[in-house]
Amino acid sequence: MSGIQFVNLGEVLAGVEARKKKLEDLPKLAAQMGVLALNEIHPLTNKKTGNWDSSIHAEVSEVGTYKYELWVGSRGAFSGSGYNYGKRQEDLYHPIQIGCMRAEPGMKDLWFSSMSGMI
Repeated sequence: MSGIQFVNLGEVLAGVEARKKKLEDLPKLAAQMGVLALNEIHPLTNKKTGNWDSSIHAEVSEVGTYKYELWVGSRGAFSGSGYNYGKRQEDLYHPIQIGCMRAEPGMKDLWFSSMSGMI
């Protein structure tokens, strides 16, 4: 008899299904990472009035098959005259940049705990 015989075909298929499920959960994982970043950013914002603090949010977008991009930031917070005071706050105090950096260890922990067994 020649060829390959699977004596553990059930285990192999179960493993493939488990990996597929983890890949399908990537958008949820990215959203959780965004929450981690936002939890670090919001306490750092100096201007709590107006729409500056509430304009900071996270977005997950699909960029390819099982490829997702997490964007955390603000599209701007503008005064009635059109002045972007949100950019000024970020330029002066960097709450988004600092918050994302502070959240990075938690994001890595979340990633590695969620993706364990994939390799």
